[in-house]
Formats: sequence, structure tokens, C-alpha cells
Amino acid sequence: MLKIEQEVSRGIMFIRLIGDLNKNSFSSFGNVINNLLYKQGMQYFVIDLYDIDFEDSVFLNIQNKLVEIFLSSGKVVLCGIDDNNKMKIGYTKDKLFYVKEEREAFKYLWM
Repeated sequence: MLKIEQEVSRGIMFIRLIGDLNKNSFSSFGNVINNLLYKQGMQYFVIDLYDIDFEDSVFLNIQNKLVEIFLSSGKVVLCGIDDNNKMKIGYTKDKLFYVKEEREAFKYLWM
């Protein structure tokens, strides 16, 4: 089961995911991102993955969703993710940032 919490602060969308992120639950997360990106025009996202259990099969889905955000001139900060999973998601200069805590996101999204 995946729980998705959302909050806007200073024009940045904070999304907190709690539970299991797998192929089935990823569609809920993808729908949230699509709505925020395409219908509401959000460009700055902080996605907190601290309380998530990953299924390996979702990393390609995460990469694809990040590319959609980047193509819309967006930026993403991922927090609470270990080094092994960072390698699976990858790196994108000036568009994707990794932090330990949400509050660190402001220094990357408000440059």
C-alpha cells in the first residue's frame, strides 16, 4: 500500500511517499505527478522517499517520470534515498538533486 502526502511551500511541491512502491502502486504516484505537472503547472518537486520500500522493477518508471518533469523545465530533489538506489535512478546535472532532509531542498530549487 502506498500513501501519498502533498504540500506546497514557497512554490515547491513536496510529495511524501510512505509504504511500498511497486509496479501497481507506481501508477498512483504517476497520476499525481501528471496532474501536478500538466494540469497545475508545477515545476519544482521535492519527493521524500525516506519511508519507501522499493521494488527493483520501479526504477525505470521513476527515471521515465523524472524525464517528463525535466522536459517540462522542471527540477526535482529526492530525499531519503540511499547511495545504492541513487545509482539506479541516476544523475542529471542542474535538474536532479539528492539530499538527506527536505529542508535542504530550498538551496537547490531557489538558486
